[in-house]
Amino acid sequence: MRILPPLAACLFFLLLSTCGSAPEGGEVQTADFFDLKGYIAAEVERLNGQPLRVHKTITLNGETEVKILDDLDYEKDLGLFAGADINRNAWVDKYATDVQQLSGQHRITQYKALDSTLTTQFLEVEEERGQTIQLKIIRKTGTVLSKGRSEMIYRPVLGYIVTTKQENRFGDDVDAMVRVEW
Repeated sequence: MRILPPLAACLFFLLLSTCGSAPEGGEVQTADFFDLKGYIAAEVERLNGQPLRVHKTITLNGETEVKILDDLDYEKDLGLFAGADINRNAWVDKYATDVQQLSGQHRITQYKALDSTLTTQFLEVEEERGQTIQLKIIRKTGTVLSKGRSEMIYRPVLGYIVTTKQENRFGDDVDAMVRVEW
């Protein structure tokens, strides 16, 4: 019997591990979390199909600017929410899930990060009769030179709010809020 050299054995093992069959249709199973990216894509499509007048308020370190817009790039604006999606196979054991059945068909599902290095630390999905009525997301922001936190709330009927507080080592701290109402 011939023993394979370590490199050949590793390559053989990798080859075998990649030969597993994919689920029907070639799709890869995803974690059983809320599909935030898919939900936001559907919301962008819904909002693009409606003539909405949007009130956008931006406050940065105490300075406020208000705009009234007849069109908004919803894909760009809501991209921040889509970017907080946690529905990935690699993260299936990185979040704790808690479901609260409040009354009748009113339910709140919370996903809390078990790993402090993950950007999305908290996602809460509030549903009434199977329809999402509110999302709440808490994300870590920053770089090596700064640390911060963003809280995002999305209500499909009303709009959204994003608040960010960031501490910078060498520059001014940032305290920002964006409120969009339709």
